Amino acid sequence: MLGEIRGEVRFKEPLSFHTSLRIGGPADIFVVPQDIDDIRHALKFAEREQLAVAVIGGGNNLLVRDRGVRGVVLRLEGCLGRAEYHGEEALAGAGVGLSTLIREAAAVNLGGIECLVGIPATIGGALAMNAGTPDGWIGDFVSAVYFLHPDGTLGEFKPSTGTFTYRAFDVPEGAVLVGCRLRLTRRPLAEIQKEIRQRLKHKKSTQPLALASAGCVWKNPSGDVAARLVEKSGLKGRRLNGAEISSKHANFIVNRGGATAADILALMDLTRERVHAHFGVTLEPEIRILGE
Repeated sequence: MLGEIRGEVRFKEPLSFHTSLRIGGPADIFVVPQDIDDIRHALKFAEREQLAVAVIGGGNNLLVRDRGVRGVVLRLEGCLGRAEYHGEEALAGAGVGLSTLIREAAAVNLGGIECLVGIPATIGGALAMNAGTPDGWIGDFVSAVYFLHPDGTLGEFKPSTGTFTYRAFDVPEGAVLVGCRLRLTRRPLAEIQKEIRQRLKHKKSTQPLALASAGCVWKNPSGDVAARLVEKSGLKGRRLNGAEISSKHANFIVNRGGATAADILALMDLTRERVHAHFGVTLEPEIRILGE
């Protein structure tokens, strides 16, 4: 079945090549599908061989452990990478970059999703974690989500109130997100571009964008901000080998070179313990952790 895949199939592929942290051990079988049929072949192969399947997008909110991932890893960035615009809607494949979609929509005077500017994610990854900012989440704009189920059939899901929660969207068991439909708003291109520039300028001034990271490490606890708790616990700038709790934004852990997943996880353990000791708050990870 793997021989029927027209995209790429690699064995023992280092996932450090495919994560924004530049960290991660090998995937036993790494598949970059060319289309939905390739995804079907990969899922059928995994089912026949009783292998686990992990799906990743751009690897931007992901920490892969040092021993890597057993089974099959499907990387959708570069697959399902087109978006179409009809009226005030966008139909986007899971592999479309969020920034690409915002830029393409703006070119046809469609906006409304500028609150998502600067989030490094594919549409699939953004949906899976309900990516967003204090001004809005992607789930606020979704009118339909499309899945490929394990049996190879396509399904449509129309979300209702409560479907998308803080940094979470429950994908049906074993299904692969393949796209969505988004509600947009008519706006002049000049207005959209002005807001994009303002948001990117603020992001650049407050986040360590020049260094390898996985974005925010921790979810904000109810009524508070994780970065404040980490900073008040005295951990801003704390280093362990090549890993550092960013001195620019305390909710980022950056790879300054040569960091391992074990280093990142050790800093996360320290942070969780210190914040709980100081504030009685148990932080929950926002980043996705894969592998062993």
